[in-house]
Amino acid sequence: MGYKSFYWAMNQLGAEPLVIAKFLPLFLALVASAYGFGTALQLFPVPISAFLSTLILNQSWWLNDDLISATSRAFLYPIFLAFLYYLLKRSLVPCLIAIALQALFYPQMALLQIAILTVRLWHWHKGQWRWVGDRQAWILWSLSLVITLFALWPFAQQAAEFGPIVTAAQAKLMPEYGVDGRAQFFIPNLLAFWFVGDSGIRLPLHPPVIWAGTFLPFLLRYPSALVRQVSSQIKLLVQVLIASVGLFGLAHVVFLKLHFPGRYMEYSLRIVMALAAGITLVLLAEIGLRWLVQMRRSRTALNLWQRGCLGLVAILAIASLVVPAVPSIFLSTHLQVKGWVPEIYEFLAQQPKNTLIASLSEEASNLPAFAKRSILVAREFAFPYHLGYYSQIRQRAIDLVQAHYSPELQDVQRFIAKYGVDFFLIEQDAFTPAYLTPGPRWQRWLHQYQPVASEAIARLQQGQTPALAQFMDQCSVLQTKQFTVLTAACLMGVQPG
Repeated sequence: MGYKSFYWAMNQLGAEPLVIAKFLPLFLALVASAYGFGTALQLFPVPISAFLSTLILNQSWWLNDDLISATSRAFLYPIFLAFLYYLLKRSLVPCLIAIALQALFYPQMALLQIAILTVRLWHWHKGQWRWVGDRQAWILWSLSLVITLFALWPFAQQAAEFGPIVTAAQAKLMPEYGVDGRAQFFIPNLLAFWFVGDSGIRLPLHPPVIWAGTFLPFLLRYPSALVRQVSSQIKLLVQVLIASVGLFGLAHVVFLKLHFPGRYMEYSLRIVMALAAGITLVLLAEIGLRWLVQMRRSRTALNLWQRGCLGLVAILAIASLVVPAVPSIFLSTHLQVKGWVPEIYEFLAQQPKNTLIASLSEEASNLPAFAKRSILVAREFAFPYHLGYYSQIRQRAIDLVQAHYSPELQDVQRFIAKYGVDFFLIEQDAFTPAYLTPGPRWQRWLHQYQPVASEAIARLQQGQTPALAQFMDQCSVLQTKQFTVLTAACLMGVQPG
């Protein structure tokens, strides 16, 4: 709701959504960095450590497609870090505002924030768990719960319009949730099930230096002046992990009622590990310097263990500096969606606003944004979560595959009449069996629409020519190196022969 309202408000002010989307990630990154630095400084009041944590946070954001997407999940980082910051500061009103904003922009993280507050209501005392006696903690939890429920109510009502949520029993029978499906969940390999796809934890792999945070629990046992400066509030990181794991497990139990389980681990784990990594690097550096001083005083060589630790510190330090210095690594080209066919966008943008385009190409997902025209179906909009919505999308995809590869022109004409299609956007290799065959290419999502996909492959392998292929030249209104645009009016005007 908040994401939609934000872009609507910007559009009302005359700001082009695509222009806003280009500058918004930078603004959100600056806000998130400020709150990340402030949060890290409260956990460990050493500025260089807070700087390193913020640096690693930024590397993790820009090496993934969340923040740069300028979608709803781009807002979760600054809002979640603001929540942690004000939670540590014990600032009641700002913390409640952060929870409300999260519920509006990314509801799953709002539930995680409530779970964190719930975990904080308990503490370990004399061998058992007990409720905390902090009155403010209970007030914050109660008000947060009310605010979140109030903010999520419109979201829940709107989601209900798309029909019932797919159950686990139904999903197990749907190829969309299989290995090659649009929403990979039921993966036979247990290791992949728990760590890959929408069912898994999705451990942060980039940047590698973020894994330095896993050493923090061991370093906190090491006696040193710097370790003693680590705030007792460092337990917040553990509380975030406990809440994340709890919701991750609950999301598996109630399957899709809380959306995909990975949403409750991926983002919070990335933040926790980055905050811990900044502290770890400074503590490791301090230990290394102490060893070097001792070595010079005693004039003895470092043992193998000490050399290994110093080498690890050096590698992590170099990695934290090198990664952002290499644009090809730091700003991966796949993180930004590019439009490769501007002439097609320009042509379609000149057509009436009620124009409808049918295409099996990946480029169809870009047309609503770049050409500002409607499409019949596309991979990026084929979310198999709500049956009411997806049953229509699935039927459209099936009908399009049938019409696209049917050798009978009447099938194409019936399809046009049924949906009111105005144009077909066709890739040059769309009439080859490989286009529909499962594999590394994105078109494998089309193979989940059975049996029409397999039937189309069989016809192509038998040498049958689809009707659309027969009129590529006659009904073409625009051709590029990779695409051809066919007008439906021309196809409807052809008399079947």
